[in-house]
Amino acid sequence: MDRVRMANTVLLRKLLLAVLLMFGFAWLLVPLYRVLCEVSGLNRVVAADVLPEASTSQPPVRPVTLQLDTMVQPGLPWQVRPLQSRLQVQTGQLVQLQYEMRNNSGQSVVGQAIPRYLPAEAAAYVKKLECFCFRQQAFRPGEVRRFPVVLLIDRELPAAIDSITLAYSVFDVPGQGRTP
Repeated sequence: MDRVRMANTVLLRKLLLAVLLMFGFAWLLVPLYRVLCEVSGLNRVVAADVLPEASTSQPPVRPVTLQLDTMVQPGLPWQVRPLQSRLQVQTGQLVQLQYEMRNNSGQSVVGQAIPRYLPAEAAAYVKKLECFCFRQQAFRPGEVRRFPVVLLIDRELPAAIDSITLAYSVFDVPGQGRTP
């Protein structure tokens, strides 16, 4: 009997360790994603307070197609969508967008949006001044909200880039918990 009890204790410890490791990994997932994207250059988050400096020899204003896309983490009961999915904008001019977010569950949920730009080199020329991605968003059950996004596409955008896709990936924030 002692041998069985000892084996059960060892198994219990291993299972508890596995649970702790899984929780730790889930907790680190969003920060690890940010680091991975920063290192690989896939997701360049630009500081909100950086505006292009005034210059006497700026390139002319030109049209750029801005496409908006969203992806929600599987299992996260949210609906996130831009009110317009495609629009023509001008370089050097402020662009104001609206996104609608909805919690479709019966629980409170906290999420975080991470922006990504395609082509990746366009990220250096897009300056976000206001964005729901700057902070975590907490939603009550069934809550719907609209968020403004204000950005500027620098006139220095290479001429080869005539279309930019701004895609947001929305993730559950581990540790914030889902509460009824």
